[in-house]
Amino acid sequence: MDIYNHLINCKSNLLKYFGKKNICFLDIETTGLSRKYNQIYLIGMVYFDENNKNWCLKQIFANNTDQEKQILEKLNNIINQFDLIVTYNGISFDLPFIHHRCKKHSIHSKILDMNSFDIYREIKNHSSYIQLENLRLKTVEEKLGIYREDEYSGKDCINFYYQYMKNKDEVLKNRILKHNYDDLYYLMDIMKIFDHIRDIKSTVVDYNGKIINIEIKDIIASEDILKISCTTSTVDDYVDAIYYQGGFNIDWRGDNSLVIDLEFKEGLITPTKKCLFLYKADIPYSKDLNDLSQFIVPDNIILLKVEDKYEVENIKNILKHLIQYVLLEQDK
Repeated sequence: MDIYNHLINCKSNLLKYFGKKNICFLDIETTGLSRKYNQIYLIGMVYFDENNKNWCLKQIFANNTDQEKQILEKLNNIINQFDLIVTYNGISFDLPFIHHRCKKHSIHSKILDMNSFDIYREIKNHSSYIQLENLRLKTVEEKLGIYREDEYSGKDCINFYYQYMKNKDEVLKNRILKHNYDDLYYLMDIMKIFDHIRDIKSTVVDYNGKIINIEIKDIIASEDILKISCTTSTVDDYVDAIYYQGGFNIDWRGDNSLVIDLEFKEGLITPTKKCLFLYKADIPYSKDLNDLSQFIVPDNIILLKVEDKYEVENIKNILKHLIQYVLLEQDK
């Protein structure tokens, strides 16, 4: 077993996401996908080292599969000090894999009982709002402008590891370590995707010089109603406004919660792509309200959703329009 410690610079403000919790980013490399038949050969961790007052990237490497028990025992001695484990798809893969392999070696592990934050799952919860081809780590990195030097995949590393066990070629070992290092190093940076998501789901209304911030919290399509739940900044007198009209409802409360229901229609935007849309005529004073999507649509409709992706710019534009309408009505 070999252990490598690297002091690294953390460019992300992790306090913004996790507060003062003692967090540990975790990523493992395995000889395959089966918890029963495959082994863990590398455990990577990133955490704040109080002794050095810096972030530490630790790698625990098994030089052969017989050392799996040793690296798991080492992990088990370290992991319990943390308040939160941060992973990418770790709830489905890393954590249950570690638990199963610990059980195999009669190591009592509490890793499944620890608090965890799965970046993959959190992004997936917002996937209807963002344009991503898939949710692979590399895809998310590239969305944020991160292009790593590492040219190998986890699958490549499995082949490198089996070759390494035979010939002890340090070049192969370094490739594996580099791949795991980059996975962990950039895992901290991709927390910025949540800033990107928040920006996508946020907009502002300027009404008589007063800026009102709006953030979409949730959108649910049920039957023929699209329910958009938001929070808004404090709007002084413009609260507790309830409007029921054909095509839309507005419920704007004093606790800064805003719910807008839009009546939608279903159709096809292409011969194969389903969509949800509304008629502009159902929105008051909608003459200047236009579809902002990439699709060519008739002048009298606005797209709300295409397949599994919301047309967020259209939805935000409708929100702004309806809020201005409410404020104008309040001022009459």
